[in-house]
Amino acid sequence: MASSPNVDGTERVRPAVHRGFARTGRAPGVPELSAPTALGPDRVRRGLRTLHARHDLVLDPHDEDRIVTAHPSASVPLGFSVTGTRTLGWGGCARDSFALPHLLGEEPGVLVATRCPACDAPHAWVVGREAPPRRTSGRPRTPAPPSRRCRCRCRCAGIR
Repeated sequence: MASSPNVDGTERVRPAVHRGFARTGRAPGVPELSAPTALGPDRVRRGLRTLHARHDLVLDPHDEDRIVTAHPSASVPLGFSVTGTRTLGWGGCARDSFALPHLLGEEPGVLVATRCPACDAPHAWVVGREAPPRRTSGRPRTPAPPSRRCRCRCRCAGIR
């Protein structure tokens, strides 16, 4: 019988991953996860693999110690930068990026920036915890293939 998540430490690893992203804007490594979870490196790795198998985070297929995403945070640029007063990070999509202020307790708000996938026009939103993002340009969209029609109202030529 498989051990429960609380016994094997998986549920100690998950919040430590999110706290690491919130604190630094980057994915914590195995050594950085060992201390706050009070787990040895092998148990941290086992927890990361369990979370990956459950689709709670994504590990690099070439380096299973490296976290690529732990929704809503990403450790690689996926088209949405999220900048606070102390942290620069990446969101996996508009929805993930807009969720980040709720996890960054010390940040009053963040600036989410991206570019239109059809015309490359810049778009940015100030996002806080109190209300939906204020529309400063375009509409928030997850990047679409360049072959799709531009819907950002940025007056591009449409299809590129």
